[in-house]
Amino acid sequence: MNKAKSLIVIGLNSGTSMDGIDAAIFRLFFKKPEVGVKFGHTPGIGAEVIQTALVPFDKTFLKKLQKTVVDGPSDWREVTLLNATLGEIFADAAIKVTRDAGLSLSEIDLIGSHGQTIWHAPDSSPFWGTTARGTLQLGELAVIAARTNVTVVGDFRPGDIAEGGQGAPLVPFADEVLFGGDGIASGVLNLGGIANITILSKDGIAELAFDTGPANMIMDRVTQQLFGAEYDKAGALARSGKINEAWLSELLSHPYYSRRPPKTTGRELFGHQFADNVIAESRQRKVSKEDLLATVTALTARSIADAYKNHVLDKIQIERMILGGGGADNTFLIEQLQESCPKEIAFLKHEDLGISAKFKESFLFALLAFTTYLGIPNNVPACTGAKRRVCLGKVVAGKAKRRFL
Repeated sequence: MNKAKSLIVIGLNSGTSMDGIDAAIFRLFFKKPEVGVKFGHTPGIGAEVIQTALVPFDKTFLKKLQKTVVDGPSDWREVTLLNATLGEIFADAAIKVTRDAGLSLSEIDLIGSHGQTIWHAPDSSPFWGTTARGTLQLGELAVIAARTNVTVVGDFRPGDIAEGGQGAPLVPFADEVLFGGDGIASGVLNLGGIANITILSKDGIAELAFDTGPANMIMDRVTQQLFGAEYDKAGALARSGKINEAWLSELLSHPYYSRRPPKTTGRELFGHQFADNVIAESRQRKVSKEDLLATVTALTARSIADAYKNHVLDKIQIERMILGGGGADNTFLIEQLQESCPKEIAFLKHEDLGISAKFKESFLFALLAFTTYLGIPNNVPACTGAKRRVCLGKVVAGKAKRRFL
């Protein structure tokens, strides 16, 4: 195996919210040189944060990107040029965070880029007389490599899907590295557009991980459409309403919630169309907008708690829930979650443990690039359903570096 004392790696990510590109630079290294090479076990990797940046999309570009993701592209030309343009934008983000750090691109060893997810279809479905499964992230890796002269690793999800997995979640690998050494059975819960959870045993092994269902995706859409705000700050608007328990029970009957893991979801199930249907139904039911927002906020909390009780509790009883993502700042949501979960679970934020949740996914993609480049398998089959551990991603060579040892 090609070993390195340490590498300087940029992680790039644009998430479900599409608010911009999270870019961060890390120095990654092995805590013990002999760790992490046998039998696909997660290595003991250390990380030092060097610089972080959020690079927003141009507002006009963002509106067109959101429309394309929701409504679909108008033609193949649009898909082709969007892929190239996103490559340029991701390259610019890498260049910006490097300059902000006072570094030159020649000092960067690797870039890990997730790209922008356009469509995620991990379940086998009929297609043109056959069956197919797949996922599509745009942001051309060759463009990033050409603009930066840095080797780029990206397009991580297809490798897991090719092995029979869901291509997600990828974050359990990072959760093992970040929290697996604490000796505490934990749930690591990300409240982004979609809520996803990693279950770590006391031994630090990711035993299970899956998307529980929607989080900010529906709450934000309701807030934007009915209140004219981007999001419900601290859950104050939802707190002013009353949960419609009867309707909530109906919403929780959606078949996704009863599916056993591994499973993943996204805007394909719980995007704008789903939220707009809920808004329309609230009018038919004569439910106030405040009560609607309270109800869909409770939907996120209850679906997470139900997922733990139905899919996790018989395997592992967690001692703590580590919260991340924008939803972690929604105090009404977290109160609902605490009320719905077993009382013995302690609730913490990533920041309570010295981890920046904002740039955790940037860290993930830097970590995946680092391990793939060094030949260390980095998917977690117990969480994705893949047949075996593999190195995820594709490598596009940049200018040769001399510091790989």
